[in-house]
Amino acid sequence: MRLIYAASERCADLWYESGFSAPDAFLWVETPAERAIVVSALEYGRASKQARKDVKVLSYEEARQLWDIAKETPLSTTNIIIGISKKYNDWSWQVPHDFPYGLAAPLLAAGVKLSVLSPFSPKRIVKTAEEVEKLRHGVELAEAGLYRGFDVLREATVNSCGILEWNGEILTAEILRGEVDMAIAKRGGTASQTITAPGVQGADPHQTGHGPIHANEPIVMDIFPRCDATGYFGDLTRTVVKGKASDVVKKAFETVYRVQREAIEMIKPGVIGGDVHKHVADELTAAGYVTDTTCKPPHGFFHGLGHGVGLEIHESPSLSPRYDKALEPGHVVTVEPGVYYPEWGGIRIEDVVVVTENGCEDLTTAPVFLEI
Repeated sequence: MRLIYAASERCADLWYESGFSAPDAFLWVETPAERAIVVSALEYGRASKQARKDVKVLSYEEARQLWDIAKETPLSTTNIIIGISKKYNDWSWQVPHDFPYGLAAPLLAAGVKLSVLSPFSPKRIVKTAEEVEKLRHGVELAEAGLYRGFDVLREATVNSCGILEWNGEILTAEILRGEVDMAIAKRGGTASQTITAPGVQGADPHQTGHGPIHANEPIVMDIFPRCDATGYFGDLTRTVVKGKASDVVKKAFETVYRVQREAIEMIKPGVIGGDVHKHVADELTAAGYVTDTTCKPPHGFFHGLGHGVGLEIHESPSLSPRYDKALEPGHVVTVEPGVYYPEWGGIRIEDVVVVTENGCEDLTTAPVFLEI
């Protein structure tokens, strides 16, 4: 038997298995006879509408009746699990690797046997056609934010100090990020930790960005919203310059874009994810972008080429040097080469692709250009 106890908004396996999103923890079980969730009265109505059709939605009293839990037994999560074990005379449960110890301890003390199953929901790695459409919508949310960012940068002017101004004030990374996130929120998505990193800040790939934005410097815009209704993410990165890019930045941009296109052309069933990364890394090195991870900060191309996307923003499979498995139809991955140098900043370009029977489909439609 299997069980999860978590808040599905933060547990992709639980959202996937139950079809129900909630901010508070609830119980999901798979027994020999049923798959079911046990929720509070607060969530019962919503869960009844949203849960997967093959999942029973139970109140605590319905759980008592279904699993023959004695009336005098308090309906705690621990006692419900013990009651199910008694009903089926099976005290062995498979749980995710992050199962809460606060629940595990009393279960173990009661004689319940827990074993970790990882991955807990292996089918998540291959997306169905329906899931691909949900991911496509996630990418569309990211693009809506990107286009709003482009609009703000187009409307911005450059003052005498070379700093961007917009709506009568200095345009900062924070203001740009707020406009991006707001455009996504208006369309039913939530963006968190959106990156709008100007200038040399872009040399740190996960720097969200802060302070005034200057003309003629690269701005890394990495946007990865989650659709509020489905839980599926989108992911997208573009790097642009308001004004004129330097020759160094232009060359880096052209090289990164070229190797990204080559990587996308390589992606098809049977290709090893790590081999796609290696091709990009070798091409960037040959173009003069040598990676050095020993210096502080590191420079060059020092992250994986891509990662899976679904109910988590980072999941399997991946296009990393350590991923030695073949890609399959239904795998969805990002393709995001980048180069980073503390002297001038960073360039990263990212699309999301789904592996098809004969190659891959790019779910991203946003244009790639450097100067605004």
